[in-house]
Amino acid sequence: SAFDLLPEDTKADDFFVKSTFSNDRLKGIDPTRALLYQTCEKSGVGITVMKSLGAGQLLSDKTSPFGKGLTVHQLIHYALTRPGVASVLVGCYTKEEVYEAVRYSDISDAEKDYTSILSTTPLYSMKGKCMYCNHCLPCPSEIDIASVTKYLDLALISEDSIPETVTGHYGEMKNTAQDCIECGSCEQNCPFDVPVIENMRKATELFGK
Repeated sequence: SAFDLLPEDTKADDFFVKSTFSNDRLKGIDPTRALLYQTCEKSGVGITVMKSLGAGQLLSDKTSPFGKGLTVHQLIHYALTRPGVASVLVGCYTKEEVYEAVRYSDISDAEKDYTSILSTTPLYSMKGKCMYCNHCLPCPSEIDIASVTKYLDLALISEDSIPETVTGHYGEMKNTAQDCIECGSCEQNCPFDVPVIENMRKATELFGK
């Protein structure tokens, strides 16, 4: 999550220096990195995330650039909800840490939720940008809002030639953007102030359903 803030030319050794994150220009995910995720997703290329815990720095209030530490499960969930990510590597020193990491599969969505931290730190300003976290649910029309928005974002990268994989996955959805009744409950639930209703309208127009 923290590495996503940094420009593409940042040296690897600087990832673990807290002063690297003191740059006033760091406001949300670096556009080049965001485009990489979307391009990989669009092209069917899986990403494996390394250093998901930031060498442990993201776990501590003292060392996290966000000013508050996240849990192992929150960091795993953040990585897995990025477009294109297929797997996440977690560094462990003991068997207890391994057991704790794999508990990810059994815990509740509330325990995985990272939005309460990332939505309140100025360093991670994502206002208006979907994090694909589905914090906006439940939807009375049972729309998977995160998936619809992800496919919309992927389609907008190359609107003139939308990949068949994107239109295919969207078309297979049980409920699509056209089922939106514009009740606004999703926008009330979203911690990032995403204009969900507007996105549903765009998706309906772009995908035709």
